[in-house]
Amino acid sequence: MPTFPKWARTLAEQYQGGTIIEFIVHGNVHDYVPAESKEGKSFVALRDFLATQLFPRRDAIIYYDPSNGITFRDDDTFGDFNRVASAVDAASGTKYAQQGLPRDARRALYLIERYMQAKVDPRGGGKPKSVAVVIEYASLVVPAGDLSRLHQDEQATLVTLLRWAHDPVLLRSDVTIVLVAENLAEVSPVLVKSPYIGRAEVEHPDEAERLEYLQWRFQQVPDLAKLADIDVTRFASLTAGLSRVNLNHITSQAVGNQRRLTVDFVTKEKKSLIEKECYGLLEFLVPSHGLDVVSGHAYQKEWLKADAKLIHEGKIDALPMGYLICGPVGTGKTFMAQCYTHDIGIPCVKLLNFRSQWQGVTEGNWEKILNVLKATGPVGVIIDEADAAVGDRDANDSGTSKRVFSQLAQTMGDTRYRGLILWFLLTCRPDLLPIDLKRQGRAEIHIPLFYPESREERRTMLQILAKKVGCELDADALAIDMRGSSLQPGGIDGATSGGNGHGHVHGEGCAHDHDHDDHESKADTGVHAVTAEERTKAEAAEDEDYTDEDAVRSVSEVIDDVLATSGLSGAEVEGILVRAKRRAYIDNRKKVSATDLRLEAQSYIPNLPKEQLELQILAAMIECSDRRFLPARLGRLARSEVIERFRELLRREKQN
Repeated sequence: MPTFPKWARTLAEQYQGGTIIEFIVHGNVHDYVPAESKEGKSFVALRDFLATQLFPRRDAIIYYDPSNGITFRDDDTFGDFNRVASAVDAASGTKYAQQGLPRDARRALYLIERYMQAKVDPRGGGKPKSVAVVIEYASLVVPAGDLSRLHQDEQATLVTLLRWAHDPVLLRSDVTIVLVAENLAEVSPVLVKSPYIGRAEVEHPDEAERLEYLQWRFQQVPDLAKLADIDVTRFASLTAGLSRVNLNHITSQAVGNQRRLTVDFVTKEKKSLIEKECYGLLEFLVPSHGLDVVSGHAYQKEWLKADAKLIHEGKIDALPMGYLICGPVGTGKTFMAQCYTHDIGIPCVKLLNFRSQWQGVTEGNWEKILNVLKATGPVGVIIDEADAAVGDRDANDSGTSKRVFSQLAQTMGDTRYRGLILWFLLTCRPDLLPIDLKRQGRAEIHIPLFYPESREERRTMLQILAKKVGCELDADALAIDMRGSSLQPGGIDGATSGGNGHGHVHGEGCAHDHDHDDHESKADTGVHAVTAEERTKAEAAEDEDYTDEDAVRSVSEVIDDVLATSGLSGAEVEGILVRAKRRAYIDNRKKVSATDLRLEAQSYIPNLPKEQLELQILAAMIECSDRRFLPARLGRLARSEVIERFRELLRREKQN
């Protein structure tokens, strides 16, 4: 037996058992398949591989798809089939032989069945023939969907294929039926789950298989060697997740347009091809920054950098399967995940909306995405707004969310992909995520992010975001402390105000007894009047004093005060910077002054209700998997009181 691909060996072994004659071949079915002949190795389409490699000795090979109808491997089979069709016409009064063979599935499969019966069990002592039937685009012939909504012809087609699988005459004959579909989820589950029907998955080529194809391709097209700035081994390594058809496209584009085969060219082509192959359901992200540019979150960054080091050293058995990154809106969850993948040096993709209104399409999309991710690894996968994207077991949508959730949970928990597929579930409401995805063995490390605590963190964030939006700041503008209290008139520099738009203003609505003015003088004297050393001492003294104060405060009051003394979110600061730049442009200035920034900050009105923000912070605290990820003040709060306050807010949310 020639050296067959894994899927073909699986199919052959099941057939040799003598109990299965019908198979569903799914996955990377539109790719080239390696074939061997007297002329040497070549790469052919799947239907040609089936005809010349898997079924070379079959007397007849018949193809069917909804577009071309019934076609044949050779003219002899065509003539033989027409003779059977003429006999059917004579017996039933039809005119298939004269008017042309039918294209609709019900009548086409009826004729194919009559042909198989006539050839594998001939009357009059004739010699039985061997037959192979290949039904392409099976997802359009027997699509997934509610059985009660199937048309009568669709029901007949489904029953025909089910009946063939356990037909006694066919089982004892040399007959094979192969249904070809890209996504198994798009094929009728009645067929997929049938114990009489085998399955074989055509996987994307691994690195060795890509190398084999590229070596063959370079031999076939000598000009490729002249255009290549990378060797063929490096080429194969860079193209994880691509099919042989994709590799043919890249090399053909290089030759046809005389483009150099560089790392940059191959990477760009790979990004474009995978996004197209996934129907625009994936977006490749190209992070340009590492974790060093992330302001604050010291222990979170330390943990992620250590994991990145393990990946570089090949110690992937000590890595988590995935991360849950949570926290209130605007804390940089997506940015953190992207920066981490940059430090690891692996591609990063973001899942776009893969859901569809049509029955079965969502599951098909999801299966396609998962197959590509498995072949692309190592890869980081970002699922933003994960609580809404991944579905759950209880959604009332005809089982779609349940099936999507099941596929994701199964892949996330598959330890074969540890260190190869890194999952990042991002959400501001981790409590809404199914517990199955958050447990150990899936999204194992839960990293909460909060607004910047120290003045230095806020200054760093201001500089990074100013660079991002192309905002040139005056030196005095950089000295402005963009914290929660800056939203109160006169409080932008922290000299006169302690209030903010999120929580209570110091001195108002505060049930506890403490000296607000004393804290302001320690932590927030004018930004031009204190040195860095004095500021550090002031912040340390402030934290010590908060320990005593927080002991007599409620959870809600502590969070209010944390919001008042911490920085604005990155999204808020970015918006304020853009408006400050607008103000400068209107005044025909290129640089943004402190006055521009101060006025826009004081004019800004937060649009997130205070209770929603508190709810998100509490959810992140409860979900945190390591106490060291929490800011000092939040980490000191009693967990029981945090949970009690969280439940109280949930009750209010449901009532509203």
